[in-house]
Amino acid sequence: MTKSKVLGLSMMALLICALPLCAQDSPKEVNRPVAFAVSPPLRELAKLPQAPVYGFHQANPVHQVPKPYAGRVVDPVEQNVVNQPANYTVGLNVIGVGNGFPGYSVPDAPPDTQMDVGDTQIVQWVNVSYAVFDKATGNPLTGAIQGNVIWSSLGGACASFNSGDIIVLYDRMAHRWFLSQPVFSPPYMTCIAVSTSSDALGTYYLYAYPQGSGLFPDYPKFGVWPNGYYQNSNLFSQSFVRPQPCVYDRAKILVGDPSALQVCFTNLTGSEDTLQFANVESPTAPPANEDAFAIGSLGDVDSSHLSLYSIHIDWNNPNGATITGVGNSQLISIPNFTPSCGPGNYGGACVPQLGTSDMLDSLGGFLMHPFAYWEDQPLLNATATPPLPAPAQHFLIGHDVQAAGGNIGVRWYEFTAPVRAVPVTALNLFQSGTYAPDSNYRWMDSMARDKVGDILVGYSESSSTIHPAINVAGRTISDPLGTLEAEANIINGTGSQPDTSNRWGDYSAMRIDSSDNCTFWYSTEYYQVTQRFDWSTRIASAKFSNCH
Repeated sequence: MTKSKVLGLSMMALLICALPLCAQDSPKEVNRPVAFAVSPPLRELAKLPQAPVYGFHQANPVHQVPKPYAGRVVDPVEQNVVNQPANYTVGLNVIGVGNGFPGYSVPDAPPDTQMDVGDTQIVQWVNVSYAVFDKATGNPLTGAIQGNVIWSSLGGACASFNSGDIIVLYDRMAHRWFLSQPVFSPPYMTCIAVSTSSDALGTYYLYAYPQGSGLFPDYPKFGVWPNGYYQNSNLFSQSFVRPQPCVYDRAKILVGDPSALQVCFTNLTGSEDTLQFANVESPTAPPANEDAFAIGSLGDVDSSHLSLYSIHIDWNNPNGATITGVGNSQLISIPNFTPSCGPGNYGGACVPQLGTSDMLDSLGGFLMHPFAYWEDQPLLNATATPPLPAPAQHFLIGHDVQAAGGNIGVRWYEFTAPVRAVPVTALNLFQSGTYAPDSNYRWMDSMARDKVGDILVGYSESSSTIHPAINVAGRTISDPLGTLEAEANIINGTGSQPDTSNRWGDYSAMRIDSSDNCTFWYSTEYYQVTQRFDWSTRIASAKFSNCH
C-alpha cells in the first residue's frame, strides 16, 4: 500500500470517528477509534534510524491499590519441600533486548518484559523497545525498535508517545500478532496494532482509542477471546478510583475495518482491581457463544477469595453489552494466604539482593498476566493418568504471597469448567499451591500449560546471598495435585539492581508454542552488573519429556 493511500485511509477514519457514538443510559461507554491506518512493513520500519533516547527514565513507584491487612495466616497449600525431580529441560536460551543485546543501550527501568511466540517468530517487548527473533535459532531478525514506531502512519499521540506498559500477544486463533501500548498523557489513549498476516515483520492495522474516562489508566492488560480483545486498566486520579474493563471488536480489527468499536464498562468500584481476562492458548477455541471470563484480586474483602467476572457482548447491539460480577458479587474460594511484603502493603519493596541494601518490589497485590485458557478434548482426558476432569476448560494464573519463613513464594491456581458456554460461577478451583521450597524469594511469575496437561511456571528468584536469577518449575499431570517439581535454572544473575524506585517490573511472560503445543517459552529480566539502568533479559524455551 502506498503512503498516500495510507494517509488517505487515516484521514477518512479520522472524519468517520470524529462523530461519537451515543451510548444508552447504562454504565458503559461505546467508542469508535479516533484514528485508523495501515503501517508499512515492520521490516522496513526496522531499517529506519531510531531516534536516540537521551538520559534515563526511571519508573514511578507502584500505583498502590489500598488493601487492608487481615493478619498472618497459615498457608494450607504451601510446598516447602520438593520430592519430584524435574521432568523438563531448558532448550534454547538466548539474550533478549537489554544490556548485551547488539546496538542497545538501556534507557529506562524496569523493562516490564513481554513476549509471545508465533508460527516462526518471537516478539519481545521491553517497555520502550521491541525486537523480532527467529524461533528456530533465537537469532534477532531486527535490532531494537522503539515502541511507537509501528504507529507512525497513524500520527497523533500513538506515534508521538512511547509510554511503556506494553502488551504483545499472538492471536493463535487467527495467527496474527497483537501489540498494544497506552498513551499516558491526556487525553489518554490505547494504541493497538494487529498484523495483517502471521509475519511479525509485515504490515499492521493500526488503531487509537480513547481510554480512562479522563482518569489515568494504569497497568493495562489484555486477553484474546473469540469475540473480542479484552482489556482492563486500573484508573487513578490522585489515588485509585476503580478498574475499567473494555472490549474491542476483534472480527473487524482482523480485517482492518476502521469502524471497529470499543466498549468500556464504568460501573466497577474501588473495592475491585487488576482484572485479568482469559487469553486463549489452546488449539481449540472456547464455544463460540461463551462469554469472556476475567478474574480479579480483591480490594477490601479478604485473602481467601478471588472475584470472577464475565462480559456478554453482541456487536450488532454493543449498547446491550453486560458485565456480571461487579462489586465482588461472584467470589471463588481459594486457600488463604498472607500478602507478600506485609503488613498492609500487598506488595512493596521487601525482596533482598546480594551486594546492595536496595530491596525489590514484589507487586504482590496483583494477579500476574496472563489468565491462560486451555481447552482439552474428551479423548485426552479419558487417556490421561490420572484422568483430568473430562472434558474441561482450564484457566491458570498466579501471584506471590508470603511464605511461612517470611520469604515470598509463588501462589498458582488451576481452575476448571465443563466444555460448554458455562456461567462464570461454574468455574471450580481444581488445584493450587504455594511454591516456597527454601528460604529464597520467588516472585513476578507467569504460567502456561501444554497439550498433555503439564504446567510450567517462570519467575524471578533472589535473596541476600544471591543476585536475582531466572528459574522455572513445573509439574506433570501425574504429580500430586498442588505440587511443582524441582526447579530448573534459566540463568543466574551476576549483578543486582540498585535504586530505580525499587521497581522490578509489572510482569514476566510464559507462553506455549502453538506449533507443537509442547514447547514453553519464558522471558524476564536479570542483571549482569550491579548498576542502575543496566538490566538484561533472557528468552528461553523448555519442554517436558512426556510431551511429543
